[in-house]
Amino acid sequence: MRLHGRITRSGRPVEGAYVQLIGPSGDFTAEVRTDESGRFLFYPRAGAWEVRVSLPGGSHMETSVTIADGQSIDVQISADDGGDGATVEVEPAAQS
Repeated sequence: MRLHGRITRSGRPVEGAYVQLIGPSGDFTAEVRTDESGRFLFYPRAGAWEVRVSLPGGSHMETSVTIADGQSIDVQISADDGGDGATVEVEPAAQS
């Protein structure tokens, strides 16, 4: 199982954003920084998770996702220039 995605602002990747994975019990589980393409990756177990994002400049966003056994989730987060009103799309990853 994978939870991966990309963060963009004004259509450009956001490098160096902090992405936290909060577990089903509300406990902090993991944190990564986005790479130069704005991408991040976690390997969580099945369940309900919260993804929290801290953008460079101090803006914050979050969304909830539920992952079933054997499923991968692709989270695309797009923030406007101020980081407010972020759009989050959660879709099952393409099966290969």
